[in-house]
Amino acid sequence: MTTVYLIIFLYIVGGLLLYKYQRRFILRPDKLATSYRFDFPVPFREYNLAIDDTDRLNLVWLRSDSARGIVLYFHGNTGNILQAYPHAAPFLDNHYDVLLLDYPGYGKSTGPDAEQDLYQDALVSYQLARSRFAADSIVVYGKSLGTAMAAYVASKAPCRDLVLECPFYDYVGLARRYVPIYPVGWMLRYRFPVFDFIRHTTAPILVFHGKRDEVIPYRFSRKLEPLLKKGDRYITFPEGHHNDLTRQPGYLEAIDSLLRPAAP
Repeated sequence: MTTVYLIIFLYIVGGLLLYKYQRRFILRPDKLATSYRFDFPVPFREYNLAIDDTDRLNLVWLRSDSARGIVLYFHGNTGNILQAYPHAAPFLDNHYDVLLLDYPGYGKSTGPDAEQDLYQDALVSYQLARSRFAADSIVVYGKSLGTAMAAYVASKAPCRDLVLECPFYDYVGLARRYVPIYPVGWMLRYRFPVFDFIRHTTAPILVFHGKRDEVIPYRFSRKLEPLLKKGDRYITFPEGHHNDLTRQPGYLEAIDSLLRPAAP
């Protein structure tokens, strides 16, 4: 009986810790000092947008030659703008500017990081892009956790295309994979319902996922496929993992095809 009580006690304590510290499991930022100076080998401009009197949203706008559009890039749950920068090359090569955003707590961004705060900050980046480009010249791109912010923006504002790299159906289902013994549907404060956002997205959607993804298993994005519209595309990389899709055969061709100007 003592063993049973101990198991129950540990289960309850584990659940309480999981509930209290869930943010640390979901959002894993790499911070930068506010004095840090970016040094990229392409023209760029840094923005620190005031959210309120104390909070700032940090973004970097990478400039391409003769830009014909812009890609809003939402990175995953780790790293910051520095780690996101290398993924901008295919877009810059296609003469698209790239706008990189750090979520609150990441890089030099500060402020509250509740789910709705992440969405609202994502919309701020869209409005910044709209200050120069028309909606039909804006491509919204999300990777991993960033697919939730990207899909949210595309569901709320017009854009040229929505691209989702390693997406999930919703975060509740993904969390159950990691902690199946807990009622995560009741415990999670972050839901990230990507499936619901794409239902309200009218822009063309392109999905990338690798069958060997060890972080967000392939089946979690495959559930999105029945929700895609006619003309949307789902590209599978049989040997793709979570962080190597940009190096998989066919990825660059798909990006080039997406961003290439339409034939007259």
